[in-house]
Amino acid sequence: MSHARQARNVSLRAVALGAAALAVAIALAATVGWLYARRLNASGSLGAPAPAAPAASAPAALPLSESAPQPERARYEAEKLAELNGWGWIDKRAGTARIPVARAMALMADERKEPAP
Repeated sequence: MSHARQARNVSLRAVALGAAALAVAIALAATVGWLYARRLNASGSLGAPAPAAPAASAPAALPLSESAPQPERARYEAEKLAELNGWGWIDKRAGTARIPVARAMALMADERKEPAP
């Protein structure tokens, strides 16, 4: 059996240089991060602290929430349903009117020129 050495495909010198370069880059990044963190002041920003906001004379009013909004929702839905199923002018001068949805669908069906399948 021959004890011939196998040729190296990878240069150990290149691996060592790459590892050293990586270690230097990591050390440099850690140092920059540490210096940056030291410069941060208590408010969390670089440089002079931001001026304090003027105190409000009275707190802002919070929006009122209903404990049971169902009646208002039912009224709103009834109003919208009446709009969909009712007649009325949108713009009387322009001659634009609102018609019930069922009537509009019937008019569209009557305009069909081709026979239904």
